[in-house]
Amino acid sequence: MKGSLKYIALLILGIVLISISYFTFRYESLILSTQYVGLFALHLFLAYRRKDFSLKEIIAFGILLRALLLILSPNLSEDVYRFLWDGKLWWEGIDAYAFMPSELIKAKALNPELFSKLNSPDYYSIYPPINQFLFLIAGVFENVNAGIITIRVFVILAEFGVLILLPKVLIQYQKDPKLLIYYAFNPLVLLELTGNLHFEVFVIFFLMLAIYEFDRGNRTKSALATGLAISFKLVPMILLASFFKKLSLRRYLTFSTVAVLIAIISFIPFMFSDAVKGILNSTSLYFQNFEFNASIYYLIRKIGYGVKGYNIIATAGPLMGVLSFSAMVLFNISAPSKMKLPERMMWTYLIYFFFATTVHPWYVLPILVLGILSEYKFPVLWSFTIFFTYWGYSVSGYQEYLGIVAVEYISLGAFIVFELIQRTKNNKGLYA
Repeated sequence: MKGSLKYIALLILGIVLISISYFTFRYESLILSTQYVGLFALHLFLAYRRKDFSLKEIIAFGILLRALLLILSPNLSEDVYRFLWDGKLWWEGIDAYAFMPSELIKAKALNPELFSKLNSPDYYSIYPPINQFLFLIAGVFENVNAGIITIRVFVILAEFGVLILLPKVLIQYQKDPKLLIYYAFNPLVLLELTGNLHFEVFVIFFLMLAIYEFDRGNRTKSALATGLAISFKLVPMILLASFFKKLSLRRYLTFSTVAVLIAIISFIPFMFSDAVKGILNSTSLYFQNFEFNASIYYLIRKIGYGVKGYNIIATAGPLMGVLSFSAMVLFNISAPSKMKLPERMMWTYLIYFFFATTVHPWYVLPILVLGILSEYKFPVLWSFTIFFTYWGYSVSGYQEYLGIVAVEYISLGAFIVFELIQRTKNNKGLYA
């Protein structure tokens, strides 16, 4: 009976996963949240019973759960439609970086039906060239669903890479490779990566590869992998600071140079487009206009309203960036040299997000994997609480509930403190 219980739990998890993905709308907050609680409870139960699984079973079932979402049209995010929009522009001979969708639709340059699904028609594309290459491949199909499935195939391949590589890295750090289950069956991972097609999956894969090769002594391969992670999302560039005390100054400079050069090479196509203007414009707007699920910034914004009488994001946003950068550098300089690389990366990421003005649920998934490698549980908790930021969507728009945000960050902060105290008591300090 004990052996069959895991299969029953997996079957129910699969059924609920299909229900929440294919049959639930984002604005159905109560139904969405209830199903997510059920998914997460099943995930924790299976993680608790991970000794009942072989590692091959965890990997196989992880792939199967992702395969269930193969033909899904994302129900929680419209980002994939911008991916396809950009891809189709390239096929039309139009520079996807040069025009906002709203400019092109006025000229009737592309499909109005696809345009109607975009969530950012008045912003220039900000996706790096390596992402655009995948968009280009998906854009060859006239049918939107075929394009979505094409992108999902690439995402599932990257997911497969993580499922294979993460246990190897866990073994390198003398951890139980079956801790993979916290990633393989995690509902946020399933919904946001395979389901909603966010490219953090490529960041996670290349970061795992970078850590794996670094600890095997293959510094050049590690730097190449780090550079590829940066190529998909610029944010991982902050993690270069995490290597500082792991190498001599000369080797650190060489490592960072190789990683940055790889990223620069991937951005070479920008030289042949109008990308710079659009990206600078959109990046500026990101730091000075966008705000979602922030922590420290929301406190500063509240003070700003009291002192200035208006939203001070235009000045506070860039200031938060400066403070974040300073805090990350200070942490990596002052942290003990014996602190393991995944843990250094985890805290560096965490500092970045605490100062960020926008923290979408899928942003935190690299922290989940780094937490698994460091045996911290707070990223697992965060992967649960952050999902409830979806509460507030309606048919006509979105209204953020700051009470939910407060509960999310208070519970996260409290659990971080709890774990640090426990580690201190166990004489582990800040490193596992």
